[in-house]
Amino acid sequence: MKYKFLFFLLSVIVAFAIAQGNKNGKDSAPLSNYQDSISYILGRDVGSQLRKFDTKIQINQFVKGLEQALNGSKSEIDSLKSDSMRQNFATKVQEQAMKEEQALAEKNKKASDDFLSQNKKKSGVKTTSSGLQYQVLEKGKGSKPTLNDSVLVVYKGMLSDNKVFDSTPNNNPVPLYLNKTIPGLAEGIQLMSEGAKYRFFVPPELAYGPQGAPPVIPPNSLLIFDITLDKILNSK
Repeated sequence: MKYKFLFFLLSVIVAFAIAQGNKNGKDSAPLSNYQDSISYILGRDVGSQLRKFDTKIQINQFVKGLEQALNGSKSEIDSLKSDSMRQNFATKVQEQAMKEEQALAEKNKKASDDFLSQNKKKSGVKTTSSGLQYQVLEKGKGSKPTLNDSVLVVYKGMLSDNKVFDSTPNNNPVPLYLNKTIPGLAEGIQLMSEGAKYRFFVPPELAYGPQGAPPVIPPNSLLIFDITLDKILNSK
C-alpha cells in the first residue's frame, strides 16, 4: 500500500485546525462563502482520515503550534525531538494501515475461495488446472488466439457482488495484448474463438492478488469478466 495519504493528511489538517480555531467556542459556524465551505469540506476529509486510523489530535495544541509557526515564535519542542515524534507518528499510522489491509486481504481471500467452491458446482461452469472458472455464453467459430496475439474484445469487469469496475465504452471493441493482461484473462481468452462470449471467474492469484489495484479493486478480490472476442489481430 502506498502512503501518499500522509502528505495529504498533514497538509489538509492545517485547514481543519484553522476552521476549528475560528469557531470561537461555537458548536457550528455558518458556511456563508467559498472559504467557509472549502474549510468545512477539508475538515470533513481529514476528520474521516483521522477516524479511520484512530489517530487522536489535540486541536487546541495544534492551533497553538500553528500560530507560533506563523508568528515566527521559537518552538517549545526542539527539532531533534520533533523529528523523532513525527517519524513515530508516521510509523504508527503506517503499521495500522498495513494491519488493516492484511486483515481485509485475508477476509477477501476466504470470500473468494468460498465463492469459487460454490460456483464450480453450478451447471455449465468449467474449471481449468490453474483454478480459472468460466462459462460459455455464446460459441464462436474459427481459430483461437495465442499468448503472443492481440485481440479486439468487448468486456465488462465486475467484483463478486456484481459491482462493475470497468467496461468497454459504448460496447465498442478495444485492443488487448494477451501477454500484458492479468494471467486469468490471458489464459481464458485463449480458449475462445472469434465471436464467442465467455464469463470468467478469476481467482485473486490470477488477477491482482493481495495488493489489489487501489482504489478500484480491493486486495485478494475475485473478479468476474464478461468477454466477447470480436477479432484476433496480428501477433505481437
